[in-house]
Amino acid sequence: MITFDKCKCFKGNIKVPADKSITHRAVIMGSMADGVTVVRNPLISRDTLATMKIMQQLGVNIVNETSRLLIHSEGVKNFKEPYDILNCDNSGTTARLVMGVLAPCSFYSVLSGDASLLRRPMARVINPLTKLGAVIKAKDNNKLLPATILPADMKAGEITAETKSAQVKSAVLLAGVQLEGAVSYIEKTATRDHTERMLQAFGIKCENNDGKITVHGGSLQYTQLDVPADFSSAAFYIGAGLIFEGSEIVIENCGLNPSRTGLLNVLKDLGVDVKYEITSNEYEPIGSIYIKSAKIKGGKVSGDIIANMIDEIPVLAMIALFGEAPLEIRDAKELRVKESDRIAALINNFRELGAEIEEYEDGLKIYPLTKEPEKAKLLAYDDHRISMVNIILAKKFGIKVLMDNIASLDVSYPDFIGDLLSLEEK
Repeated sequence: MITFDKCKCFKGNIKVPADKSITHRAVIMGSMADGVTVVRNPLISRDTLATMKIMQQLGVNIVNETSRLLIHSEGVKNFKEPYDILNCDNSGTTARLVMGVLAPCSFYSVLSGDASLLRRPMARVINPLTKLGAVIKAKDNNKLLPATILPADMKAGEITAETKSAQVKSAVLLAGVQLEGAVSYIEKTATRDHTERMLQAFGIKCENNDGKITVHGGSLQYTQLDVPADFSSAAFYIGAGLIFEGSEIVIENCGLNPSRTGLLNVLKDLGVDVKYEITSNEYEPIGSIYIKSAKIKGGKVSGDIIANMIDEIPVLAMIALFGEAPLEIRDAKELRVKESDRIAALINNFRELGAEIEEYEDGLKIYPLTKEPEKAKLLAYDDHRISMVNIILAKKFGIKVLMDNIASLDVSYPDFIGDLLSLEEK
């Protein structure tokens, strides 16, 4: 079992790791481009290493210099048929985006992953790609990995979103850029737009007209990219800063893409105005976030904003434990099929702390804690975001809170504990 000493508050400046979503896309598009693409400040973690290894299996030469990646490629048209199964490990982003990349290719490939990924839904990506002519055979009637991708004669067309997912959109666009003509993806609810922004950085024409995103077939041009800090990782410091009285934290060089910062909008609606400023805005807006301790009001969070902050909901739920009144979170059924069932994980851990929680199929209602737990054991469920919530709660209550493990931190933020403790004021 793992324990931490109790912390009074957190103060200081922090730079969180580079954005995982953007690093995945930079590696994939840099591999699809013909030439040498330079990716500065990439995130090197378990998830992004899975993407890098797959691109290397397809014949791309990636030189990892830690502070930057040099991606030498002859372009997607010259990808080699992989000798072995492509292992996506724990990364749903890798599996779904790579499926889109490989669907138009003229060779045979198989995608698989770890036990957690093999349970995550893949029909949401397979179905739209199939509508464009892809030939994909997957487990459980085309719903789960492993998936075999066969050579196919895909045609341009129009897809209407059935799931609020940037990964599905990205898979369609990354397949579409390899086809003749224009491929359109229509979404009623806007999802994170990193793929669209980055395609343009690689010289591809990509337009968004009222939720109809259209990509025109063409060759990606090699480029140089800087990866900003990951807002989803920064969210844990936002949460820690709010719930530890007396805290003052500045998060530097953070990605502030409006399609990712729904948490800031929700906190404002709940009475906490987290300040931020944009300091640069090339292909992604970047800036600093300023946090001071505060309590949120109660209320209800639901609707389209949920898709904009799905990875930050565990943090919001944690903040609600220390709020002024109950907070209800709905329309978040997608949390059931993340690295763990995050709704169930949060409920089980919060009840272990003594909190009153109501469970719904698509969310939960959190009642503020009325007293400190006498003793609690928090489970990580092999989920990096649940682990980070657990660590912050352990710092809040001290050695009375036990944790089973923290191994999953390597998925997105291997140095989280050291960085968090660097801000500690006992």
